Amino acid sequence: MFEITNEMSIKLREIRGRNRSTLEMTANEIGISSKTLSLIEKEKKNSVRKTVYEKITKYLFREGWK
Repeated sequence: MFEITNEMSIKLREIRGRNRSTLEMTANEIGISSKTLSLIEKEKKNSVRKTVYEKITKYLFREGWK
């Protein structure tokens, strides 16, 4: 399992707000379920499979996270 940091969770929320995207739109863009994204954004889920971690990090970097 791979760890989603609090910083990553906060960044996901910030990007979604900046883009004015719904939870479902962003989850579809990332390639994960909206339930998973919701739990990650609320910092209730911080351990994910490698494939989910890779999708999230790819999305964050594409959106300008460093």
